[in-house]
Amino acid sequence: MAALTDAMKWYNLGGLKAARLKYFFKVEFYTSKYDLPSKLIVDTVRTIELPKYSIESEVVNSWNVRQVVPTKINFEPISISFTDTIDNRFQNFITKYMDIISNSFQKLDRSKRTSLDGFGLNSLLADGDCPIDKIVIYRFYGADADREELKNVGLCTLWRPKIIDVQHDTLDYASSDAVTWQLSVRYESVTYHADKESDPVPQATEPPPPVRNTPEREIISLPQTRQWNWSTGSLEDNTPGSDLPPAA
Repeated sequence: MAALTDAMKWYNLGGLKAARLKYFFKVEFYTSKYDLPSKLIVDTVRTIELPKYSIESEVVNSWNVRQVVPTKINFEPISISFTDTIDNRFQNFITKYMDIISNSFQKLDRSKRTSLDGFGLNSLLADGDCPIDKIVIYRFYGADADREELKNVGLCTLWRPKIIDVQHDTLDYASSDAVTWQLSVRYESVTYHADKESDPVPQATEPPPPVRNTPEREIISLPQTRQWNWSTGSLEDNTPGSDLPPAA
C-alpha cells in the first residue's frame, strides 16, 4: 500500500482520476441452456485475469513504403482461480460441466471400449454447444463499508467462454494455504460497458457571491462631457466646412 499511497498524490485521491483497486471486483457466470450451479461459485472466485488479446499484422510494400496492415485479432486465454470450499461448490460445478461436454468422467470397473461408440467428447447441439453463456466481470469504485453503494461500475463481458484447462492444487503438510482450483478459459468475443461516471466523493464547492440588495430602479448618472458642434459645409451656399473643432 505504500506505493499506492504515494501514487494517490498524483491520481487526485477522491476524484474520478483515482486508480481502481484490484480487490474491488465481482464475477458472475451465466448459463441458460443447462442446469449448471453457476450461481454458487461466485463467492469462491479468488483471482481472475482481465481479457487480453493480440493483433496479428503483416508488413507489405506499397511503392517502396513499408506499411503495417492488421489482419486479425486473437483473444488469448485467461486464468481463473477458485477456492476449494468444504461444501464442494466448485467441484460440483466442474463435475456437472464435464458431464455435459464429455462422458469420460464415470466409474470404470471394466473395459468399455469395444468399438467406436462415441466414448469421449460429446457433440453438442448448435444452439447449446457452449454450457456457459457469458462471464461478466464487475469492476467498481466507491464502495462503503457495507458494500451498498457501488459507483462507477465497469463491466467486462466474455462471450461464449469454454474451459480448455483444469488444474487442481497440491496438498502439502508444510503449508497452511487454502486449496484452490485453476481454470483456463478461451472465449470468442469481449465487450466493455461503463456506467455514467459520478464522483464517489463530493467535492467542496465555493459559496456563491453575496447578492447585493439594490432598488428595483436605479438611476445611473454619467459624468458630464463637453459636446463639440462640428460645422459642416452647405452644398447650396458653397460654404466650405472645417475638419477641426472650434476653439474652446
